[in-house]
Amino acid sequence: MKKIRVLFLCATNSVQSPMAEALLNRLSSENFEVTSAGIEPGEMHPFTIEVMRAIGIDMEGRVSKTVPEVSRLDFDFVITLCDRSRSECRTFPEAERVHWQFDDPLAVMDCAKQKRMFHSIRDQIAQRVRLFALVQVRFAPVDTSPVQVG
Repeated sequence: MKKIRVLFLCATNSVQSPMAEALLNRLSSENFEVTSAGIEPGEMHPFTIEVMRAIGIDMEGRVSKTVPEVSRLDFDFVITLCDRSRSECRTFPEAERVHWQFDDPLAVMDCAKQKRMFHSIRDQIAQRVRLFALVQVRFAPVDTSPVQVG
């Protein structure tokens, strides 16, 4: 069965999109080929690394990618995770576009609140990823082409 190719896209590929990529890879790498990128380059946020490590996913040393770096790849789905990526990225015209809105934890200045928000966003993304995987795998088209014998 052909893997479903998914691109998660956010502004800098430092918070939501790498979380979504790692979560879908962990959940169902046998069914999905997953990539994430940002509109512009960014560095992995330390809280992203921390909240993902808390659930057993190591993001240390991960290099963020930008849209130009993945623009020659084909995707079945492009899932935007912030308003900026939804409005600015018109690349990938063949892919089905989906938008998941999350609050921006970087807009919160209080460090303790920001850290709690990272945990919350990770959990929200995990919920959406589980539902997305369930729907896509359960309703994946069945190959009905004739089988060649002999």
